Amino acid sequence: MYQYPLTFTFPAFSVSPQITVKDAGGAVVLTAAKKLISSKEEINVTLNGKPVYSITSQESRITDIPSNWDVKTADGFTLGVVDDDFLSAVDTSKFISNSTGAALANTEISRALNLRAVKMYWINDTKGKHLGFIAPDQKSLVAMQLPFGRFIRQLPALFFRFITPSYYVRLGEETMMFMQKKRTFMLDTYTLEKRGNFTDADEPLLVNSVLLALVYERQNLKDMYS
Repeated sequence: MYQYPLTFTFPAFSVSPQITVKDAGGAVVLTAAKKLISSKEEINVTLNGKPVYSITSQESRITDIPSNWDVKTADGFTLGVVDDDFLSAVDTSKFISNSTGAALANTEISRALNLRAVKMYWINDTKGKHLGFIAPDQKSLVAMQLPFGRFIRQLPALFFRFITPSYYVRLGEETMMFMQKKRTFMLDTYTLEKRGNFTDADEPLLVNSVLLALVYERQNLKDMYS
């Protein structure tokens, strides 16, 4: 198992997303890069130049919007599937026990208040059963509703680096990891803390799911505030 916290860094300027992952001791444990030329969205994960994992969309990037990704080992074994979804800024599940009723209430309240739904990522097994998810924490959900966009777009283009959302990573009902974006200038930096007692077998799917979420969350942040 890795030594936590892990640190994920993106270079300030690169043609395609590239990520370096270091452990608590500063050793590089993974590198990841998104392929530019491919019929599908594809992120290759390596260590010392050798493939260790791949994250590949099930849909074609040419004809579809990718929303389901297979996480595989270098020898082609599928660890699980990540699919994206949207999370309401209002959580009525705490006082409406029925999940369908809570979902309807979330929709109606969000529509009435003109709230923005935000991305979340389901972590599934190979049969599509939900094992857990990655989602912004409550403070980040609220912050994403504030009308910062127009103001921030008048500032220098790199200002989005100072926006620092945080995310929790769950398996079942337990938070296993907590991810926080740091205020940096030349490098986009995220830290991933270990919060729960997951197993060595769980770790590859969790960490690769985080890698995928980071690639898209970073782009969403740039799109929202740049």
